[in-house]
Amino acid sequence: MPPFRQWGELFPGWKIPTDSADFHYRLISNLLYYQTNYLVLSTAVYIIAGFKDPVGVGTGTAVMLAVFLLSAYVRELPPLVGLKRWSPLTFLIIDIIVVHFVAKAFVSVRTFSSATAISLAVTVSHASLCNRNVNKVACIKEAQELKGTPMGFLLRARGKQMETNN
Repeated sequence: MPPFRQWGELFPGWKIPTDSADFHYRLISNLLYYQTNYLVLSTAVYIIAGFKDPVGVGTGTAVMLAVFLLSAYVRELPPLVGLKRWSPLTFLIIDIIVVHFVAKAFVSVRTFSSATAISLAVTVSHASLCNRNVNKVACIKEAQELKGTPMGFLLRARGKQMETNN
């Protein structure tokens, strides 16, 4: 895990990205650099939501984990594998509908989903607007070092990485 950055370093200044390349570069760079801080911030959001509705957060977490594990198991059943290969969009729509009905059945998921949405919104908005004074060469070197971290793994799984040819 990368080191925890000082809170004063987390807020160096704000600048709106000028184009999509600048947005992409800044987002990936800050997600890698501040990932421990983002984990602490997200944990704080869940703790605050837990104080507001502890049963809702606990039940929501359990339900979402169960849905995820069940969907990972069900997706490997032969009829669904065929559907996924034949029409991925249809499979995605069916998956979203099933998750929607499960979420409707368990209203407690709303608290968990709200905490997740707030956490993601804060993280992505900070990562895209935070303007660190580090040159691209240093950021690329830093991104190479942080590829083995959880955020590096997640970004690689999504097909996102720092561009090394600039």
